[in-house]
Amino acid sequence: MTAMKITLLGTGSPLPTLKRASSSYLVEVAGDVILIDHGPGAFQRLMGAGRRPTDVTHVFLSHLHFDHCADVIRLFHHRWDASGDGTPPLRIFGPPGTQEFIDRVFGPQGAFSRDLLSRTQHPLSIGAYKERGGTPPRPWPDTRVTELTGQGMVEFEGWRILRCEVPHFQPYLDSFAYRVEAGGKAFVYTSDVNLALPGGAPAALRELATGADLLVHYLNAFAFEARHPGGLAGPRFAAALARDASVKTLVTTHHGPWIDSNGMPERLLAEIRETYTGQVVWGEDLMSFTL
Repeated sequence: MTAMKITLLGTGSPLPTLKRASSSYLVEVAGDVILIDHGPGAFQRLMGAGRRPTDVTHVFLSHLHFDHCADVIRLFHHRWDASGDGTPPLRIFGPPGTQEFIDRVFGPQGAFSRDLLSRTQHPLSIGAYKERGGTPPRPWPDTRVTELTGQGMVEFEGWRILRCEVPHFQPYLDSFAYRVEAGGKAFVYTSDVNLALPGGAPAALRELATGADLLVHYLNAFAFEARHPGGLAGPRFAAALARDASVKTLVTTHHGPWIDSNGMPERLLAEIRETYTGQVVWGEDLMSFTL
């Protein structure tokens, strides 16, 4: 049986805080090292989790809000710069617009084109490349991306990843929830989802989450009392999804500074437990779970 380890690299929101990095989740399975989202601060957490940039094999982006993808820039550059001939290109998957995002930074006319030109042409950089096992001439980074649309699945050796679209900032951004399956176990990440939908989680998300061993769920202050004075929409949404999908463990994430203070974690967890009787964990950076 293939074990799967999930580490919460970033459990924060778009608001900066020293306590939390922005959204990112590390999945280690079947010899692969997968990142689902990689927001600001998450690269530092990756190193804190004992992983180097060259260890990462795959990146899946849920959507292109900066707090879910900004540190992909750092990861991509460090990984390429530290590689010789033997490191395969980073495999990046994401919604429409992901290719443009990567090309606008690392393409021949991208924001880092002068940086990359110097690293592929200057003798000092060529020398460093040779020390890392590279054979000149040094190639430009491989910026190929696989863009995903709609519901679907991608299979790999020993694991697969399923997705469905979740309502967030459409039509401006597509947004996916992901489910990683391996060895009969399942990890589900809901991404950012509108927590105030009248009917709760959409059917596709409930199906994606069904029977998950670990569900990491968005729980942001934005959807709470300011717009819903009759109660807290986020906890009820998360609890109902976890209950209806028969999830074994629910982990909260995407916590802004306000949600971390003044007794709010205890209050929100208590509200979740009114509906969901499974295990609930208040997510923190660098927490790990083995399935």
